[in-house]
Amino acid sequence: MNFQFVDAHSEGAPCRTIIGGLEPLAISGETMLKKKQYFEENCDWLRTALLQEPRGFPAVNADLVVPPCDPTADVGLLILNQRRIGPMMSGGNILCFVTAILEAGVVPIDTANPVTVVRVETAGGICVARARCDGGRVLDVSIENLPSYATHLDFKLPVPGYGEITVDVGYGGMFYAIASASELGLDLVPDNAAEIARVGELIRASAYKHIEVDNPASKSIKTVDAVLIAGAPHSPQNSGRSAVVMPMLSGAPTFASGVHSLIDRCPCGTGTSAQVAVLSAKGKLKLGDVWKQESILDGVYSCRPLRQIEVNGRDGIIPELTGSSHLIARGEIIISDSDPLRHGFKVGDMWAGRVL
Repeated sequence: MNFQFVDAHSEGAPCRTIIGGLEPLAISGETMLKKKQYFEENCDWLRTALLQEPRGFPAVNADLVVPPCDPTADVGLLILNQRRIGPMMSGGNILCFVTAILEAGVVPIDTANPVTVVRVETAGGICVARARCDGGRVLDVSIENLPSYATHLDFKLPVPGYGEITVDVGYGGMFYAIASASELGLDLVPDNAAEIARVGELIRASAYKHIEVDNPASKSIKTVDAVLIAGAPHSPQNSGRSAVVMPMLSGAPTFASGVHSLIDRCPCGTGTSAQVAVLSAKGKLKLGDVWKQESILDGVYSCRPLRQIEVNGRDGIIPELTGSSHLIARGEIIISDSDPLRHGFKVGDMWAGRVL
């Protein structure tokens, strides 16, 4: 089987968008969430083929262009990462996805206007993207993200080696436990990534035991997805800095071998949305206030609460996320029946020890 792809990165976060060749998979479902579940149950071999060796590496994600289910949407999006059950939404992914489909011509750029509006249907609902374009290139993209909200504020969480720390839990397309870098004594710089990842997994392990959430991706998932460690910005022009620890495996953390978690290379759109929702719930951000989030690589996303909304009986917001991405490659992926490693593989020197 052959698949056409476009590779891009958003502030360092790599994403492979599959723009052609998916028709034989017959990904079906009356909603995008059902299509997501169909893919996870029937087509996981493609996820591993795209994201594991020899084609992939631990930090890469993938997006699939699929027909939308909602007649008001322009395109459907399925997001794949290193875990078998993918996220409902990802900020870095959707910024890469919109840039890729516009620059590759999957969805035409509106040459009559400086901004092209693309309605993207995700498993969590419609996200409205507004792409500023010039000369056939996408300059940046603003996304109306999924409803975001806080579930736990100032929760006292026991963490081995640190005693009780204070965390907030917010949803911005994934559930994040948000902890303070200063309370943990962490400097959010690339050279500290291994220690940040270690501490993040300690926090996630405790959150796995002590915090329960209601995940819209699956009723069986009751745990926090990832950990956002928040700190002060390095530039006075920005509002904050974060390192998001993304687990390589679902379930409780494991340290069997290889890389057990990764630091998100970009400022993490869903994590920033969750943090903005928490700050809004605490009265620290008003509607329209812009939060500029640095990543560990000094990349910046902007996020602001656009409007208030009720989510499952909770006060929430619709955040607007703005960032940019850059195309880095395009071509064709070949998956041959004669290749014994066609569906990908892991080796424990750089991959997490359990295979899912």
